Amino acid sequence: MSTRFLISLVLCAATIYVLPEGRIVKRQVTHTFKNKQYYVETLVKANFHNAFMFCQRLGMQLLTIDSNDEYDYIFNTIKSEFNFGRDSKLWTSGTDLGHEGKFHWLSTGFSMKINKWLSGQPDNDHGRGEHCVEFWNNKGSIGLNDDRCHITNYFICEKRT
Repeated sequence: MSTRFLISLVLCAATIYVLPEGRIVKRQVTHTFKNKQYYVETLVKANFHNAFMFCQRLGMQLLTIDSNDEYDYIFNTIKSEFNFGRDSKLWTSGTDLGHEGKFHWLSTGFSMKINKWLSGQPDNDHGRGEHCVEFWNNKGSIGLNDDRCHITNYFICEKRT
């Protein structure tokens, strides 16, 4: 896929989505919690880096979770309002690309202070290179997981108000 095509796809997807019957739907903030607005992308899947850029094109950032309260809000939102079934995944901006095992939020640079990992996670796939953080529904158990950054997932963007 060429860079030009990808940029065009991101720009088109960030502004409008044309439904099969020709109606146009503008993408907009879907949820608000405290000082943040969220947009959950469920139409286009992207790898970690392209999800990061997609959010930037919307004037937003890939999700950073600042507190357990915010985590609970996001968790309850995706569990109740989206079809977040088995093996569903959503990128956050969490990563340990800078230093193995030390997770930070790429969007802000702050270290991850919440501990909402799924059981046995993060595991770096036993040394095989999982460096990007996602919400994952692992057989009905939802939590954070480290995964390979090239995997394509849906994602959550945020904007501070």
